Amino acid sequence: MKKETARKKRGQTTLRENNVLVALPDTALIKLLGDRSPQKRTSAAKLLGKKQSIQAVPSLCQQLAKEKALYARIAISEALGNIGESALTELIKLLGKIGGNQHRELPTNIFRKWNYPLPRDIVARTIIKIGLPALKPLQNILKSGNETQVLEAIDAIGYISFNFKDQSSFPALVEALDKYKTHPVITWKIVRALEAFPHEESISLLQDFLLKSRVPALRWEAARSLGQIGSKECRAILKEVDQQAHPLVKKMVKLALNKIDGVVTRTRGNGDGLPLNASYYCVISA
Repeated sequence: MKKETARKKRGQTTLRENNVLVALPDTALIKLLGDRSPQKRTSAAKLLGKKQSIQAVPSLCQQLAKEKALYARIAISEALGNIGESALTELIKLLGKIGGNQHRELPTNIFRKWNYPLPRDIVARTIIKIGLPALKPLQNILKSGNETQVLEAIDAIGYISFNFKDQSSFPALVEALDKYKTHPVITWKIVRALEAFPHEESISLLQDFLLKSRVPALRWEAARSLGQIGSKECRAILKEVDQQAHPLVKKMVKLALNKIDGVVTRTRGNGDGLPLNASYYCVISA
């Protein structure tokens, strides 16, 4: 009973509770996004998303920026994802501005899973729900956005490109790699994103980072990206790593080679000390 009460306080609703509001017009549902009840906010967001209400986009984005209730925040994010391309202009304005869970510095440990990591930024996580239509606006951010936007746009581009097997963002990433070559976190994120582009130029860039970089995080991320691409050429490059390399670089090289050779390595965590099913909720509630 206590758990159920706690979930309600965080905005969890039932289908029946959502359907109580189903007859309301969009204007009334938009108004409910600011209601004192987190459950009403959740129901309103779910219904607006189901209706793909374009007129609700500014209010949904405004509420996303300040929403504290977990289930209401999830519902708002999903609603904007359902609305789709029409929500992109407003969402991109919020990249990197909500919460404090984004990467601010290079990681201190390797990421051991072989899916493409979910973005930490809630807006980037919302944008990836829109899929391929988001790529062109995100590519524009790499060219003309501020650093805060660029950091999160790379995550979204990498995730969409990897999961939809789309190669169109590669030139924009290479351009950004040169533009931000002195920015370690942007460089690291682009090295991670290169795993979505299994072709010669991408592999060559990853080879340079793995074998020539003096930054361990860039080296182990390059190793992971090569493992994701998984070609014979990638395997040969991984084999070139000096055994005197940083311990985490050697560990990631071993994991990458195991993946290429068909050895499945299972871990209970996601590389950030979180259980496999926890990362979405931890980030969404940040």
